Amino acid sequence: MTDERAYNRALAMLAARGYATEDLRRRLARKGFAADDVAAVLTRLTAAGLLDDAAYARQLTRSKVLGAGAAARRVHRELAARGVGIQVATRAIAEVMDEEAVDETALAEQLARRRIATLARFDPATQRRRLYAYLARRGYGADDIRRAVTLVVR
Repeated sequence: MTDERAYNRALAMLAARGYATEDLRRRLARKGFAADDVAAVLTRLTAAGLLDDAAYARQLTRSKVLGAGAAARRVHRELAARGVGIQVATRAIAEVMDEEAVDETALAEQLARRRIATLARFDPATQRRRLYAYLARRGYGADDIRRAVTLVVR
């Protein structure tokens, strides 16, 4: 009855947070469940509508972009690391960016304005360097970072 144990474990994991199919597969395998049982569980969850990579990708994108201020490039890397396919990730990111009318340039500027307050004690060169690194870690491109840094560092 390993299949039911795997299914119950997967349900408990999904109750805690969303997962991409491949990420859930890896985690169940790490818990020691047989590959055949895991495949059957994933099929069952998908058929029941409890496991949907496209919906998961949209939800994660919305959370990372609107909540954490991440750029599309960073979200793409995170989705890939969680096992979401390139096409699914690209489509989800495009949909969310369009639905939410996200302007990455404006978002980078907004993050820079928020962050500069914590860098007030540093000289302008240090502020630029740290702000550039901060925005780069969030996946923004060099042009957007340069524009944002120029606007907020005097």
